[in-house]
Amino acid sequence: MNTLEKLKIKLQSGFEVHPKLWNEIAENAKKISLKKDEVLVPYSSKRKVVNIVVQGSLKQSLIDSKGKKTATWFFFDTNSDVAVCFDSYYLDEYTKYEVSALENAVVYQIAKEKIENWADRFANFNRFYREDCIKSFMLSVEIRNYMVSHTPSEFLEYIRKSYPQIMLRVPSKYLADFMGITPEWLSKMNRILAKS
Repeated sequence: MNTLEKLKIKLQSGFEVHPKLWNEIAENAKKISLKKDEVLVPYSSKRKVVNIVVQGSLKQSLIDSKGKKTATWFFFDTNSDVAVCFDSYYLDEYTKYEVSALENAVVYQIAKEKIENWADRFANFNRFYREDCIKSFMLSVEIRNYMVSHTPSEFLEYIRKSYPQIMLRVPSKYLADFMGITPEWLSKMNRILAKS
């Protein structure tokens, strides 16, 4: 199955894709293939696009004024599959983030103006678009809230049980960075959890 077919299946799992809409999506979705560690969205760029991950995974990093990168979120071809820099997309600002490939990846990039046009013209796409934005936001809020309200070991156990793809596909150094702990401390917690 080619990646465009994967995109269609992914969309059809969320709503009934009208043939006219699919033709427009297929014409306007820009396929981007990335090698591991390749940057998709550079820091301080303005990208009013959504990036739908159909193969592989991505990492979003916040870059502070001193240039330090901190992993803040992950996107996968299985779920949490739409990578958007919200500051650019919604606020028309230069992004404080960088999005790069955690592993070789394929994404389809679609401009915000096209998405909004389709949302205006296709009611089922409008509903899907809004619901998908809310689900993505709620997922990130849930995970972050759990992280700040539990100990690192409790959070790690929660991730292991609820979102195993994070444990399986995110390298330890980025997961530790995301959790605000050292890779050594993460390794120690993993050994403790493996014994329990």
